[in-house]
Amino acid sequence: MAMATKEPLDALNLAAAATVVEREFRLADFARLVDRLVAPDGVAAARIAMGSAGGVPTGELEVRAEALLTCQRCLGPMRRTLQSTSRLAFVECEDAPVPADHEAIPGDPRRVDLAELVEDELLLSLPLIPIHGAGEKCTAQGSQVMRDTGAGPPSQEMRRPFAGLKDLLKH
Repeated sequence: MAMATKEPLDALNLAAAATVVEREFRLADFARLVDRLVAPDGVAAARIAMGSAGGVPTGELEVRAEALLTCQRCLGPMRRTLQSTSRLAFVECEDAPVPADHEAIPGDPRRVDLAELVEDELLLSLPLIPIHGAGEKCTAQGSQVMRDTGAGPPSQEMRRPFAGLKDLLKH
């Protein structure tokens, strides 16, 4: 797979020839993604199979990358696979009809920025709250989490801040 260049794709010609394009992108080159990573090392592999449906150029985009994220439970690094598959339709305006199950990508179909599409897919595949999974070593456990957050052990007595209000309303 070739490392990506900044040259835009011509979706019209690629779709007419039913071309499959495979590229790799450095994670460090994605400005919107890099601040969500512990380290911007690694690459994203992208594969887009071009075609057409109803005269509209389409592409099935598959993206995959290994990313180093911060676990929100222990604040330690954790590796996650980010992957996504989407069906795209390249149209000149947002109002243009698109084939069913396709997402409209408005703009000039002769100048498609594949890097931007790949970055969008990676951002959408990020976990909402990254935490170590079952079976992975996470340094936050029970009392350690309470100590780090300042929370004490759960109280046996439930606080009822408005319990005295009932007595005041009787008078």
